[in-house]
Amino acid sequence: MKVAFLALAFALGCSPAMAGTVDPTDVISRQSGLPASEVQGMLANCDANQTSLNFCAWRDRVVAEQKLQDIVEDRAAKSPGCKARLDSKIAAWKKRRDASCKKSAEAENGGGSIVPMEIAACQAAETDRMAKAIASAHRCN
Repeated sequence: MKVAFLALAFALGCSPAMAGTVDPTDVISRQSGLPASEVQGMLANCDANQTSLNFCAWRDRVVAEQKLQDIVEDRAAKSPGCKARLDSKIAAWKKRRDASCKKSAEAENGGGSIVPMEIAACQAAETDRMAKAIASAHRCN
């Protein structure tokens, strides 16, 4: 099961932007190789154990990244030249976000089973901040 968590963390971290509205359960199921029903069970009771906490944090990151992608698509619809600039900006930002979240989670927790959850929670929070910043910007940059 630990291998599935590592595979999920890697897959979610390396997945391309998702087009359209996605079901986080389907995304996690597809990327982890676990049946959707098993993923749904974990997401239904986030406080059950560390595994469920990890999956719920990953779900929150999937949702945040979809919101960010939706904002980028909305900007692109209004200003077609905006998408390439935002995609480039977001790709560079994600590298910084991921490195920062990993470093912070490892420093605060010293390793262990909580680290993947802390990384995903940090990534979700940072992605929400980026989405708000892009949504409130008056121009594409």
